Amino acid sequence: MSDGRYVFRNCVPDGAIDIANVASGDNITRAWSFRVNDPPELQELLDSGRLDPRNILKGYNGELYDGDGNFLAEVNTWQAQVNFTNTDYQAAGSKITWAIPQSYNVTLTFTETVIKDARLLKNIIAGLANDESDAVLNFMGVLRAPNR
Repeated sequence: MSDGRYVFRNCVPDGAIDIANVASGDNITRAWSFRVNDPPELQELLDSGRLDPRNILKGYNGELYDGDGNFLAEVNTWQAQVNFTNTDYQAAGSKITWAIPQSYNVTLTFTETVIKDARLLKNIIAGLANDESDAVLNFMGVLRAPNR
């Protein structure tokens, strides 16, 4: 059985981004939050329904890339959430109010990020300056298939 993958493209920084969280004697960890500007992709066994996410193996399971495909960081803990916005609709004479989907956004949050390339911080910090391009990143989260 092969691995399943979530792929998030065109991620841009959102909310508070830790550029440093330092305590004496600890590894440096950073919490990151991104908005995902393309619909998430579910690849391989996830979209066929053959991968049971309850049997995920522990360990290295996320990879962050820049827009050119350069590997920037490994992510050991991550979460993706879809947030829906609905409008209420109540038909004349009906007692029930329906929710009509209007929009959604996807938020990607990860911690235990191990920076593999200084370009990650450089691109994010450079995007803070006027007239500079914003950092746009791609993330792939891997769900490991159990060994049988």
